[in-house]
Formats: sequence, C-alpha cells, structure tokens
Amino acid sequence: MAMKRFFWILGLVAGLTAYPLQAQQSFASISFGAVLPQGSYASTDGLDDSGYARTGGAIKFDAAYFPVSYVGIGGTFSFGSNFAYRDSLLQDMILYVEENASSVIDIPEDAEILYGSGFWNYINLFVGPNFSVRPAQRLYFDFRVLAGGTILRAPDQELSINFDGTEIYSQTSRNKLAFGFTAGAGMRFRLNSALAVRLAADYFQSRAKFEYTFDLLQGVAGEVPPITSEFPVRTVEISLGLAYSF
Repeated sequence: MAMKRFFWILGLVAGLTAYPLQAQQSFASISFGAVLPQGSYASTDGLDDSGYARTGGAIKFDAAYFPVSYVGIGGTFSFGSNFAYRDSLLQDMILYVEENASSVIDIPEDAEILYGSGFWNYINLFVGPNFSVRPAQRLYFDFRVLAGGTILRAPDQELSINFDGTEIYSQTSRNKLAFGFTAGAGMRFRLNSALAVRLAADYFQSRAKFEYTFDLLQGVAGEVPPITSEFPVRTVEISLGLAYSF
C-alpha cells in the first residue's frame, strides 16, 4: 500500500514537472462567494459549544507573486459573514435562564420578550506559500496554504425578558483576535493578457471564545451565571471573481 502511494506521488510530481519551466503569472484578484459553516460552528446543540451559524457570504482580496515557476508567495485579506439561527438561539437562551438561575424561574408564555440577533463576522489577513501549474495556454491551477490573524465577532445577542415585575437582560462579549488558517485551490482562465476569471474553493479554520452574560435589572429572580462558549470556527468558501495578471 505504501509502495503504491509512493509511485502515485512520484507520478504526480513527474506530471507536474513535465510542463515547460516557465514563470507563472502573478496576479491580484477580487472575489465574492458563499460561506458554508461546518461542524460546531453550524451546530445548534447548546450555547457552550455551538455557533448556530447559517450560510453567509464573503468578499476576498487575493494576490500571489511567482518569482520562479510553480512556487510563489501570496496573501489574502477577506471579510466573511454568517447569519445565525435566530429562533434556536432564542429558545436555548430562555431555557438556560430557566434552568440555571439560583432561584426557580418560570417564564410565562405571555412574557414580553425583546430579542435582537446580529451576524457572525470575521476578518482575515493571511500569508503563505502558493503553488501554480499551467496545463494550457489560458488555464492555471493554483493551490495555497495561508495562515495569520483573524478578528472574530460573535452575533450581538441582546435579549430582554419582562414578566411579573422582573426584567432580565442578556448580551454577548465582543471582538476576539485569534489565529486562523486557510487551505484551498483555484482555477484561473485568462480572458486576455491582463484579465482572468478566477474560481476558488477554500477551507478556513479559527477558534471562537466569547461569553453570554445575564443581568437582573429589576425584580426578585435569582442570579443567572454567565456561560462561556468556545468552539472551532470552520467554513468552506466558494468564490468567483476577476484576477489581474502582472
């Protein structure tokens, strides 16, 4: 099995090096696409380890410089956003208040509940190696592994519950700077000597950590302890855009 895998890798390397050694075209691009949440980030299983994230969108600015054939260095500056499963979040937050208050709380069905939910937002600045092959005159296949800093912002979960003279207010903590990385592949099809259409698919991963806090503004209800939520943020990003070759 190991020998078979070795010959498969050897054949792949031989196939790539069979192309004439010519410098790949460096490029800068702008792309728009869909962000598909994965794993715990998309889960709705509990406030402590789930992101409640839905499909969202992204805008990406990518660039790569190839001083030699096949191998170069590149970077990306991107902004992504995901909607949240609002109803599931609201239900779990109310359930947490009822089950974790220091005194018994029974929130009636006719309680006045005001709830505002924002979006998951993240900004990435990554750099790393890029690899490119050119199987045809107008066609390039690109591969990259990049890493750097990510600014994550959890959705603003502002919840106000009013019943029987009691008012409970909840919110989430703000921005977090974290390590992140992305790995992906793309295809560029040249329209002319300067412009190309670029299609790409990237896997992105970072880690979120924030806190839900619950404050008793008035009334006699018991204290509700805060809850820390921590989980990996994983997405698959599919994007389409234009690349300028230089």
